[in-house]
Amino acid sequence: MVVYADAAPGLAATTILLTTLALVTFGLRAYCRLSRRSWGPEDWIMTAALAPFFVLVAGCLGGAFNGIGAHTTTLAKPGNEKYSAEAQKFFLIFEVGYCSAIIPIKLSISWMLIRVAEGRKIYVYVQYVVITMFVLMNIIALIFILINCIPVEAAWDTELLKNGGHCQPSYVLADVYYACTAVNIFTDWVTAFLPVPLLWNVQINRNTKISIIGLMGLGIFASLSACIRLKYTVALTSQTDYLFEVANVVIWGFAENGIGMMVGNIATLRPLFRILRDGKTSDYNNYHQSPGFSGSRSGGAMFSRNYELESGKNLNHTTTEVDHGPRGSLSDGDSQKDILENGQKPGQADILVNRQVMVTYD
Repeated sequence: MVVYADAAPGLAATTILLTTLALVTFGLRAYCRLSRRSWGPEDWIMTAALAPFFVLVAGCLGGAFNGIGAHTTTLAKPGNEKYSAEAQKFFLIFEVGYCSAIIPIKLSISWMLIRVAEGRKIYVYVQYVVITMFVLMNIIALIFILINCIPVEAAWDTELLKNGGHCQPSYVLADVYYACTAVNIFTDWVTAFLPVPLLWNVQINRNTKISIIGLMGLGIFASLSACIRLKYTVALTSQTDYLFEVANVVIWGFAENGIGMMVGNIATLRPLFRILRDGKTSDYNNYHQSPGFSGSRSGGAMFSRNYELESGKNLNHTTTEVDHGPRGSLSDGDSQKDILENGQKPGQADILVNRQVMVTYD
């Protein structure tokens, strides 16, 4: 027997939907990165986020079927009394999962921006500050959650409170939530808008810039979830209908993590978008085989093989050498050489060569 009433169906539906989308986008991310042999640190970090993310899912779904979202009158019915304690237990699991999952999810996105901003120290330092802020704040919040009741079981077992157990006043946890949410919102907005100045002077076409900024800007949706959750945090101090009121905190807290994971994954799916746009796999194969920047049909620079966007200094040190062979043919000299760090000895700099077709018509 379970308690699945009032706001619980909405909580369960939100959890299932966002979990499905997050896992699908992660699978597509893994396919794109592994097939291009470009698996990097940010991919490992996002993979590590799956473990606490599943803890978060367990807390949300378990709570939905064990009292979270149910009115006090529903829980007061004969046979439902035990679900008040079960709901409190699953809410604690949700809190632990939230703080544990959001750290690697946000870290993966920030690390991707650090790779993009290679050579631009100011942007790298900004991301290091952002990382330090949200990591420390969420670790502090996690510690407060775990020591809020001593022993931990006192959070849901009222008998322990009668036998020497102790819990902090409800406003203490609410204040921690407010501080943690405020830091997460601030760092989300910094991360979302950082690509704008980063890409401003990079030599790629405007549509590509807009698409990159748009993808990273999706992080604003995760931030909006945090903003909405901030509104419902007051429910943590509610003395009446607590488990029904706290359902919105759980829903929007999970949405912040789920959307964050989707944003981090979608930002790596540009090769897949090219396949869908062109309707061909040959372009993707060429994209995969190119050791450096892939040339479009017009010779424009696109993303690197290893990253959706290579560092700006690579793009700004490009020498182009093109030999025009016979009309409609491909010359072995048709190449674009990207020479990094002029003056370095052989082996200390990368030379990236890209073939392109030059076609002329009468």
